[in-house]
Amino acid sequence: MDKLKDIVNEVIACGECLSYAMKYAMLHSNDKRTKICYGTVQNEWISGGKRYNHAWVETKGKVLDWQTMELGTSNYAKKGWPQKEFNEVWNPKNVKRYTPQEALDNRKKHGSINGWNW
Repeated sequence: MDKLKDIVNEVIACGECLSYAMKYAMLHSNDKRTKICYGTVQNEWISGGKRYNHAWVETKGKVLDWQTMELGTSNYAKKGWPQKEFNEVWNPKNVKRYTPQEALDNRKKHGSINGWNW
């Protein structure tokens, strides 16, 4: 079984979105309604419209990601984005959604928390 300390030590240079999503999966592995999401996002004021890979959690009508929940950026700091507004602002595309357990299984299978389908 994977240990949380192993996930915490795997840091991706572009940010902590992947490790945040995987930690969430580990803590909520039995919640089939929660989705661990991998896709691309974009918006004009952060990336100049350029798309980039991102990971986040969708649960109970909210989107939780490292930047919002841990770093505390946006009006939704520590609360999560309403799903509809996240979609309007960040324009997610090519989104793959996994249950927390599926995400954990993929990490074990591929040996990485990186987006397995990017």
